[in-house]
Amino acid sequence: MINWLREINRSRNLFLKKQKLNLRLKLTCILTSKRNAKFSNQSSVSRHIVFPFIGKGIGDGIVIGGIINSLTKNNYKVSIVADKRTHFLFAHHPGVENAFLYDKKSPHDTYEKLKACNPITFVDSHEITHSSADTFNIIRFAKPAHTIGFNNGYSIYDRVVKLSNPLGHVSTRYVDLLNHLDIEVNSAYDYCVFIPDQNKAEALEFLANTKGKRIVSFVPYGSVIERFFSEEQITTILSHLSNLNKHIHIVIIGEQHKIQHIPNSDNITKNTLTSFLTAAQIINESSVIISPDTSIVHLSRAFNKRIICVYPFKTLSNGANNSIAWGANHKLATQINLMERRIMDSDINLIIKYIDAEIKKALMDSL
Repeated sequence: MINWLREINRSRNLFLKKQKLNLRLKLTCILTSKRNAKFSNQSSVSRHIVFPFIGKGIGDGIVIGGIINSLTKNNYKVSIVADKRTHFLFAHHPGVENAFLYDKKSPHDTYEKLKACNPITFVDSHEITHSSADTFNIIRFAKPAHTIGFNNGYSIYDRVVKLSNPLGHVSTRYVDLLNHLDIEVNSAYDYCVFIPDQNKAEALEFLANTKGKRIVSFVPYGSVIERFFSEEQITTILSHLSNLNKHIHIVIIGEQHKIQHIPNSDNITKNTLTSFLTAAQIINESSVIISPDTSIVHLSRAFNKRIICVYPFKTLSNGANNSIAWGANHKLATQINLMERRIMDSDINLIIKYIDAEIKKALMDSL
C-alpha cells in the first residue's frame, strides 16, 4: 500500500510539473508575440542557422554534429548556443561559426550576441523539456529573424517541422530538418565529433604503453545508476577479457571518481586523462568498445567502430522506447536490449557471449 501511494504521489508531481512548464512556455509565447517586429515580415530562412543546446548530454552533441556538416556543405553558417556541460564539443569545431557559452544565471550576454548576428534562423530541434524555458526566452529576447521548431502548439515558432517518425531514432529529426530546408539527403545521416590535435596526441601517448596490441575499451558506468554494471559484473568481464586473448589490451574509460578503484594490471589500464575528447580519441583507436553509455555509443558510430552496447529497459516521456530513440543505429554495433531496468540486474553471461563474438571479428579484421 505504501509503495502504491508513493507511486501515485510521484505521478501526480510529474503531472503538475508538466502542467506548470506548459503554462510557462505558453506565457512566453504570448509575450514573444509582442516583440519587436523588425524581421516579422521576413518569410525566407536566413542562411545563418543557430541551434540551442542547453541542458543536453554529450551524446546529443555528437548526434547534432552531423547536421553541422550537412548544413555547412550546403553553404549555411551554423552557430551553437551551449551550456558549460557541452560547450567544449563545439568551441573548436571548424564548422561552427560561433559557439556561444550560455549561462543560465546571466543569459542576457547571450541574447545580445545573438541580436548582433541577426538575421538568423533559430532552430529548436529538441523535444519539450525543462530546458525549453531557456530556449523560449532566447527567442523572446534575442529576437531571431526566423524560428523553426518540432513541437506543435507553440506560437513562438514561425514554422514547425513535421516528424516523419516521432517515436523513431533521434537522428531522423535532423533528416526531416534537411528535407524541410530542401537539402537533398543522399546517404545515411552521419554523426560527427571534432577532436583537436592536442587531444589526439595525448591519447596516442597514453596508448603507447599497450605494445601494439588491439585495444578493447570498456566503459563500466553510464551517466545514471541504471546504466552501471555491478562490481561483480565488472570483475567478471575484466577477468574474462584478460584470459581471452594475449593480443588485446583493455582500457577502462569513465569518470575518474567512478573508475579509480578498478586496479590496473599487465593488460588492463585505466584512462587517467580527464578530457572527454582525449577519451574520444582512445575510442577512435580501439578495435572493440563495450559500453552502456550512449555518448560512447554515438562516438562509436561517428568513428565507425565495433561496439557492444547495453540498454536497460526505459520508456521516454513521449512514449518512445529509449533503446530505439537513442539506439546505436549503426551496422557495426551489437545492441543488447535488456528487459531489466538496471544493467546490474541482468545476466552477465549473455553480454560476455556477444563480447567474445565481436572480439573474434575484430581480430579477424586485422588479418
